[in-house]
Amino acid sequence: MDHPNRLGSPSFQRVARGLVDLHRLIAAGKEDSPEAESVRDAMDAPWFVLDPAEKERAQWLSEDLYSISDPPSTTDQREMNAEAQQQFNEAMEAFQEREWDRSLALLRRCQDCISPALLSYLRGRIWSGAGHPEVASVFHGHAARKDPTRANYLAIYLAVLTEVDPEEASRLAGEVLADEGKYAPIVVSRAAQIRFHEAGDAATSESVRLLRNLIPILERNLGRIEQDEGTPSRSLALHTSLGILGFCQERLGNAGAAVHYYSLGLQAKPEDDALLVARGILLYGSDPRALVDFEQAANLGSPLVWPYLFLAHHFLVSQQYDKCLSACETGLEKRGSDAAKSQLREWMAISRAELGFRPEFVRADFEAALRLDPSNELARRNQAAFEASLGTQPASSPGAWHQRSAMVLKRLGMVERWAA
Repeated sequence: MDHPNRLGSPSFQRVARGLVDLHRLIAAGKEDSPEAESVRDAMDAPWFVLDPAEKERAQWLSEDLYSISDPPSTTDQREMNAEAQQQFNEAMEAFQEREWDRSLALLRRCQDCISPALLSYLRGRIWSGAGHPEVASVFHGHAARKDPTRANYLAIYLAVLTEVDPEEASRLAGEVLADEGKYAPIVVSRAAQIRFHEAGDAATSESVRLLRNLIPILERNLGRIEQDEGTPSRSLALHTSLGILGFCQERLGNAGAAVHYYSLGLQAKPEDDALLVARGILLYGSDPRALVDFEQAANLGSPLVWPYLFLAHHFLVSQQYDKCLSACETGLEKRGSDAAKSQLREWMAISRAELGFRPEFVRADFEAALRLDPSNELARRNQAAFEASLGTQPASSPGAWHQRSAMVLKRLGMVERWAA
């Protein structure tokens, strides 16, 4: 995954990855292997072009990694005195301010007063914030092993691992789900999330079987969550489990059950724009609540095209062309498929035609729609109708535009959303 705000130059990033690879080889007892020598050789060139600050950062990273692959023989932890507590507090403040190097440096000054598991957890959080999930995964893995009683450590390790080693994340998730009662609800919900994404968007027998197997696991997890009132991660475990249950039911074609779980998930976290969009699509064309869901998702700044697409369609068919144009313009700035954005461009053209824009602006939108999706036949037919209307005296809009029905748009939204 690309991290636009990743800490360090490309050369430092190569050195950091090399140090992580070397750490794993050392942990496996292969410190003197040809593979380890190859990793060291590959780090030579990028190392020499690092500036002094990056060399110091790399040296400290190496030391921190060695501390968990070859920890000190003593396990004594010094008492957290006033000075160490001040350094710890400053490290957390630096983390909040995204001052990654300073936060790591301050932790090193009080590390003897912090438990090894907590120290690794904090280092993992810092490196993750700095855009280095491959480094963070090493520290989060160490934290989970050192203190298995802290469920949050394992849950976060699973989340980071999906970015850097999906196969290992899948293996570990399968291990959790095979003995679900042994793990805390937040870990089970995170493992189920990993396995759900493995189902993909294809309706294969294997995917269907996976989804059906997840449903009873998640339902049992909900029962455990209800009995787990005082756990800090309860809210997240509840929201995650309900969301995945909804997605599983939707993928299996059980729209009513999916809406039920989406609604419960939104009770747990009303600001979840993904669940608002998911429920809105299932309700569109049959329940006015869909529009409320899309409007809330848009107000929350949803990064996906879908709420704006469905709102634009509603405004189009209700002849609110100024609102349709605005929704289309916003939707085009969001993440979405070319097919969805082609639809928005077509509706922009229609809205502009109805609002009396000059023909060249309308024509440009139709042409953009067809460039995005040459198979958009409705855009082609609507453009032809528009061009024909220009020959009338006086020129007027075609009036009867070719439009998608709510049900057709709903099917398009479901297919495109899962494909994405």
